[in-house]
Amino acid sequence: MKIWEAILYGLFGGVSELLPISFTGHYALARSAFNMAPLNEGGGYYIRLAICIGVILAINIAFRPESRTLGREVLIITGIKKRRRKERYDRLRVRSIVLGLFALLPMLLSLIFATLVDHFSGLVYVALLFILNGLILFLCFRTREGGRDERRVLLSDMLWIGIGRAFWVLPGLSSLGISLSVGRLRGLKNEYNVRLAYMLTLAFEFVAFFYHLIRAFLYGSFTFAILLPMLLTVAFAAAAGYFAIQYFRYLMQRNKLNLFAYYSWEAAAIVLILALINS
Repeated sequence: MKIWEAILYGLFGGVSELLPISFTGHYALARSAFNMAPLNEGGGYYIRLAICIGVILAINIAFRPESRTLGREVLIITGIKKRRRKERYDRLRVRSIVLGLFALLPMLLSLIFATLVDHFSGLVYVALLFILNGLILFLCFRTREGGRDERRVLLSDMLWIGIGRAFWVLPGLSSLGISLSVGRLRGLKNEYNVRLAYMLTLAFEFVAFFYHLIRAFLYGSFTFAILLPMLLTVAFAAAAGYFAIQYFRYLMQRNKLNLFAYYSWEAAAIVLILALINS
């Protein structure tokens, strides 16, 4: 893995994982446009692992209070950490975590099909999925904001969000974008919908970290030469991911999230051009 490839993977990995524009789609696009080293061979497994770490760091920095609270409650619920005597039992917080697990389950099952990306990365298919991703975002962001928050969210809401996010394995579809779209259709408040989408991304990335770690151990080839590319990937993914989240917040405040739909269609056009060139 070359240094420039690691930096580029870190940059577009952090941005595309934390904006509703599809990491898997951009991976297929980058490989075709720049002939980059794959992430499913040799040291590529460790670069994919490093992207995961960078994304986790970015979310933890951007959502520090929420991520710390989530982590503490998970440790208490699992019995790893004891609740302090004066610490109040927050039934609403525990309910949110339990419901979140139901959304996480379909996402975890989707890891079984993650290898489909390697066989479903034809540029025409990627372009069509980018178009579909943009259409989903465009239609859903035009609907009215709902009134449900963590107090009124239903189990069915979480299940539908989790099922929708599971389609991240198809290159061109964004798990974050689908999460936001389904949440909007299910009547969630914008602020809660965004916070939920990123917290689900954080939880999923933690599990995906161990998934990629196992794959790297079984199929990857570790050498000390991969350490520097890994560190650079983590650093650039964390920095790019943090600024991506801030950019998303900026656009959300100005009600300009449709820009991501237009971007998806522009990405589809670029992919189609590449497909024509390669043919």
